[in-house]
Amino acid sequence: METETECDIVAGNVSSTLPNPVLREDVVLCDDDLSAEAKSQFNFHSEILQAFQLNARLVLANDRLTPIGRHLFCTSVEQNYKNCKDVLNYVASHSESQTEAHPMPPLFVLCGAARTGTTLLYNLLACDPACRAPLLKDMTNPVPPLARSNSTTNMLAQNLNDPILSDYERDKKASHPCYKYEEDVNILYQSGLLVPHLEPPESTELATWFYNDTNKDFVYKYHKTFMKMMNSVDAPQSHWLLKTPYHIFNLDTLLHHYPSVSLIMTHRQLHDVLPSSVRLGLAFASIYFDSNRHDAAIDKQTIVKRRLRATDIQINRIVKFRRAHPHAAVFDVLYDDLITKPVDTVRCIYNHFGLKWSEEFEQAMITWLRDNPQGKQGRNIYTLEEFELTHDAIERKYEEYNRMFLNREDILKTDDRATKSANSSPDHMNTVVDSIE
Repeated sequence: METETECDIVAGNVSSTLPNPVLREDVVLCDDDLSAEAKSQFNFHSEILQAFQLNARLVLANDRLTPIGRHLFCTSVEQNYKNCKDVLNYVASHSESQTEAHPMPPLFVLCGAARTGTTLLYNLLACDPACRAPLLKDMTNPVPPLARSNSTTNMLAQNLNDPILSDYERDKKASHPCYKYEEDVNILYQSGLLVPHLEPPESTELATWFYNDTNKDFVYKYHKTFMKMMNSVDAPQSHWLLKTPYHIFNLDTLLHHYPSVSLIMTHRQLHDVLPSSVRLGLAFASIYFDSNRHDAAIDKQTIVKRRLRATDIQINRIVKFRRAHPHAAVFDVLYDDLITKPVDTVRCIYNHFGLKWSEEFEQAMITWLRDNPQGKQGRNIYTLEEFELTHDAIERKYEEYNRMFLNREDILKTDDRATKSANSSPDHMNTVVDSIE
């Protein structure tokens, strides 16, 4: 998923589950239930607590949040922090999970900018039975860690015509479908890395902290601790697969903590990416603000502005990282190639990194594509004009990115992967699928 608010939980209608619901208005955060062993072993725990406290202080100062939005934020923050403490306590009492007795297989991270086809590609790559991508349950109920064979995944697509499905859930799924393999952004949440779109309109403190890419070591120390814990219970046969656009904000830190990581970056025309990204942000933020307020336009304008800034930073961080690391293990995927020849595109990736291809993997991808057409969980429509964007302005602003990653002639001159990968692919490998962003 390419979530851009910190509370990716099934909200539904709070009032429909409780006759007289008591909505939370504040967050209670303390580390009293963190064991002495965990505090001693993981000295970054205090930075995690400070991150949650910063988020709580600034977001709860936003008097524009609805009571339900405030409640959801409070409960989500507390649950994420609880998960973090549960993980650290568990690992502290199972220190063998962090030892060389359970070596980490190769790690592949899909980290294209939001709305560039990462969800589609992630789900195709996750079809490989030899790899492991985390399930939502692995991350939202992490302790005790479970082997995949013992984990249930019945959290998928509800009927969108179901009257109990709220407008919020419907809009959210239309913007970003829900599948059984989920983004490791859910691990990052547990370290206190919560996106800053809910702080008051006039505030920039949280955004300044969030986008600072020099102070997130504690985030990736926790991330690595979490990954080692999962790996100690059920290591994949071939490799780990992760995905979230959040990693783009801290690529150097990711590389520092996972120096042998292989990156896969997707690229799409930005005149499609930008409005799609804004529409996603509006869908996820809608439950936190009152659209019936006389000044509701302020909330929409704030979200639009912040979403555009987030995408802008992602694009610039990608350019900066690729300039600084010209020989990094990165494979670039063009969105149009992914959409028109999805299985061939995955084969290109496997050929590039020397991964083993299997008939079982190929058939699983074909089945997934057949069972998950675009629109199955709803559709959202967006245009440049509604967000005061123009094609020409986007082309001018992101000229370097376009030249580096979207100029097909330059890409094909330096990389002949497209001609090497097809190997006279049968027709079913070239099925055109509608975009799942």
